[in-house]
Amino acid sequence: MTDPGPERLDVYDSIGRHLGVKDRRAVHRDGDWHRVFHCLVLARRPDRTGNRGQGPVAVLQRRSATKQSFPGKLDLSATGHLAAGEQPTDGTRELAEELGITVTPDRLVPVGVRRLVDDGGEGNLNRELAHVFLVTDDRPLVDYAPEPGEVDGVYDLPLAEGLRLFADPDHQATVAGAEWDGGHLSAVQRTLTRSDLVPGDDYWVVLFVMAERHLAGLRPLGI
Repeated sequence: MTDPGPERLDVYDSIGRHLGVKDRRAVHRDGDWHRVFHCLVLARRPDRTGNRGQGPVAVLQRRSATKQSFPGKLDLSATGHLAAGEQPTDGTRELAEELGITVTPDRLVPVGVRRLVDDGGEGNLNRELAHVFLVTDDRPLVDYAPEPGEVDGVYDLPLAEGLRLFADPDHQATVAGAEWDGGHLSAVQRTLTRSDLVPGDDYWVVLFVMAERHLAGLRPLGI
């Protein structure tokens, strides 16, 4: 098999002008702006009678405990770097790779581009231009196929509960999930607090509000 070599990323200046292409390690070493794909899957779950009992949920993934950045934290449904030459909607491959679900680009609802800066990931400074999308998909969690070693489980967080987590620092949300257990995906229940999520309170709040607006048919959307 031919070695594909180091991953290459497009790099940009602070206002989004393309500057060139660099190896991923160099991008994170130098703190270059680069593009990433963020997607939040939204779903409605039936109650025991088959009716749409609870409000809409966001499907969150739990990052593997072995990940370099934010191990064990709950994150958006799928995130990932956009390789050099890729368009933002090409990020649908992350949904297939991380969650085992196929979503065509035409189903993505763009929310906007958000600048994100942190020092908890690769390298000394991570500066991302995050292209953010929503997608509605009602398949049950047990039909997901999270990638072992990358994603330890998936969880339904009701949007109303997600917003309450950030309104009340003491709030705990009980959520349904599916986790790897001896090579199988098993249904579980977990209790979450704000600290269980990847840091970024304002981002989470705005994204949950935009998700509610989208499902209610309201426009515009913006992140």
